[in-house]
Amino acid sequence: MLLYLCRHAQTASSAVDSFNGRAELLLTQEGRKQATRLGARLRGVAFEAVFCSPLGRTAETSAFLAPGRDPAVLEGLTEIDYGAWEGLSPAQARALDPARYDAWEEDPARTAPPGGETAAQVAERALAAVDEISRRHPEGRVLAVSHKATLRILAAALTGAPIARYRKTWPQDECALNLVELRAARTPFLRLWNDTAHLGLDPGAVTRGGK
Repeated sequence: MLLYLCRHAQTASSAVDSFNGRAELLLTQEGRKQATRLGARLRGVAFEAVFCSPLGRTAETSAFLAPGRDPAVLEGLTEIDYGAWEGLSPAQARALDPARYDAWEEDPARTAPPGGETAAQVAERALAAVDEISRRHPEGRVLAVSHKATLRILAAALTGAPIARYRKTWPQDECALNLVELRAARTPFLRLWNDTAHLGLDPGAVTRGGK
């Protein structure tokens, strides 16, 4: 089965790269343009099924990518819970508790934001969501729309890479396209990752730099 994993398009929070986990935000005008472009790119793909997270920005994005399809909601695809850091910039979050923030940056797999989730917890539920999708649709092409941190963590988990380094080594830009081949009794194969070709010809101009 081919799993077309996409990040939702731009929101007011993703435009400034603040911590937006479980809060509801609509797509911006630019986000709707992004989703329209990706939808045009995927127009010829016949999806067996469409999934999204419980948050509205993924359902809104999926409506552009698979018009007329009613996406099934999977809890495991939702964004990481940032707890007390919800809505804050990294600088604001660090100011609340510098020691905890530094520990989280060093190993987010074991350290969580206050009242939030660790990357290890996200990996467990995201992998379970992928397993559920694969169980329901072992063949064909499936679309799933999720979130930045969740998809970065999932990429690490699927490939056996260190989950603790997801923020340092795995990118995921707004409305990016990823393609994962799920094979029975074999390791998942990443065919495509963080592809934003539909947003512009120069990948250096339509992707964010590392931190």
